[in-house]
Amino acid sequence: MGIEFEYFRAPDVAAVLRGVSDRVTFPAFDGVSAKWFALDGVVDRLVGLTGHEVVERRVWPSSPEPEGPVPAGDPWMTGPFVYEWDAGTRDALAGVSDVDAVARRWASQEELDDPDAVVVWVGALVRVARAARDSGEVLFYAMFM
Repeated sequence: MGIEFEYFRAPDVAAVLRGVSDRVTFPAFDGVSAKWFALDGVVDRLVGLTGHEVVERRVWPSSPEPEGPVPAGDPWMTGPFVYEWDAGTRDALAGVSDVDAVARRWASQEELDDPDAVVVWVGALVRVARAARDSGEVLFYAMFM
C-alpha cells in the first residue's frame, strides 16, 4: 500500500480530531491527495519557493512520541499522523499567482517525472489554500500508512 498523504482544510483542530481518534475512518475534508512525492519535506520545499518556511505542529497522535516499542493498535503504529500548518504557510500557498511557473520549477528541482501532473496537483493545493484563507480555516496534512 505505501504511504499516502492528504492535504486538506478544516475549521479547526477539534473538527479534525473528532473523526481521527478512532482511526477507522478519516473525515472527508476538502483537500488533495498525494502518493508520489510527499516524503522528507518535499512539499515544504514547494512552499519555500514562495519565500515562506513551513511551520507545523503535530495534532495526532496527541501523545508524546514513545521511546521504544509500542503496543499493537497504538496510534504511533497505525496512524494517521496529522499536522497543522501555520497561517503563513496557508497564505503563502494561497498567494501563488503563477501556479504553472512555480509548479514546473518545483518539479524540476525535485526531479518529478510528470511536470504537467505536478502543475495540476499544485493548482489543486493552491485552490484548497485559497479556500481555507478565504473562509478563515486551517490547512492540515495527514500521513496514512
